[in-house]
Amino acid sequence: MNLARLTLAAALALVLAGCEREAAAPTTPAENTASAAPATAAAPTPQSTDTPAPPALAPASDYVLPGALAPDLGVDQLRQLFGAGNVAIDERLPGAEGAEIRGVRLFGADPTRRARLYFQDSQTLRGLSLVVVDDPGSRWRLDNGVAIGLPLAELVRLNGKPLRFYGLDWDYGGIVTDWNGGALAPKDGDPVRRNARLGWADDAPANAAAPVGDGEFSSDDPRYPKQGALLQVGELSVSFPGEDDL
Repeated sequence: MNLARLTLAAALALVLAGCEREAAAPTTPAENTASAAPATAAAPTPQSTDTPAPPALAPASDYVLPGALAPDLGVDQLRQLFGAGNVAIDERLPGAEGAEIRGVRLFGADPTRRARLYFQDSQTLRGLSLVVVDDPGSRWRLDNGVAIGLPLAELVRLNGKPLRFYGLDWDYGGIVTDWNGGALAPKDGDPVRRNARLGWADDAPANAAAPVGDGEFSSDDPRYPKQGALLQVGELSVSFPGEDDL
């Protein structure tokens, strides 16, 4: 029922109620004279113009990427998810080739839960675009089972096919560049990219032979028969390519 009909119905109800009172208790002339004064109309209730607040987010209870993280989250929503004391704006997050970028740190004092968050707009911190985790022993993991410390041999097993990656010891060293259509490859239409970066295993000897430099290498390269044990996942990230939530 629209507002006009509600107003009309309320007016009719008042008129009918008045008629019933008059029929049940006739008044004297003096009373009729007194009742002849015009009634004061009730003031309309003002309508609120405030925009309703967005629903509160449930606190995050696990450390899976992307999990509850999405490109439309801002600092306030992150504080709902992870607790206000665990979300800090950082003016100097590390970027590529020595750059420093404004972003957010989660759990900055706890290396087992620490993460770096980068945004499309680094000044307003809007449009979450990239989440990076690279602390040894981190509790974060990708939702496909990849975790920090996973040996290259196990990563290949999860993928079901050999993979390709950049050689170590430079700015983009160790980044997986091609999953060769394996189980860990991006799916068509998936708005999230899951990424892994390789580094030296904790127990790798100083003179270990593994791919180094800015070339691309394969996990089944016969020149490096022991690289499956010498290399492990040292960094995880999720990105939201093509999103524009500004």
